Amino acid sequence: MKNPLQQELDQLENYLAVGDLQKPGVSEQGIYWHVDHSLRILEGIPEIMRKSKKEDYQPKSSLMKWVIMTTGWIPRGKGKSPKDVLPVKSELRKEIIQARADHAFHQVNSVNHMPEWAHMRHPLFGSLKRDEAVKFMKIHTRHHLKILKDIAKQ
Repeated sequence: MKNPLQQELDQLENYLAVGDLQKPGVSEQGIYWHVDHSLRILEGIPEIMRKSKKEDYQPKSSLMKWVIMTTGWIPRGKGKSPKDVLPVKSELRKEIIQARADHAFHQVNSVNHMPEWAHMRHPLFGSLKRDEAVKFMKIHTRHHLKILKDIAKQ
């Protein structure tokens, strides 16, 4: 089976070639930050799912979860990321981010081999099973790709 986020991974890597542009009117962070953050999510979620236990699954319902998972839209500037997925300033270099992209590719690809009950715990959404987690990774990555597009616009 093809990597479920291949298109998004390719687009993230394409932005590395643009360089670390910044556009404060769009985002306080530059291109490398957004690419790195997105890749940290794509690396981390499959790892969390791999370690999950079926009996620990705890779904949660909320209007925000329903809106985001149904529409695929995340409002800009409203979310707060956990510290472990925030880029480290000293690591915001093209070669380091490229290595992260290679690792993220393998991590996301590994999701295909996980059981359907494998899950990750989202701070606001509660537990997301494998297919929901993949959907969330797509939505989150596309959210940052839109920001990257706006930063790269001349």
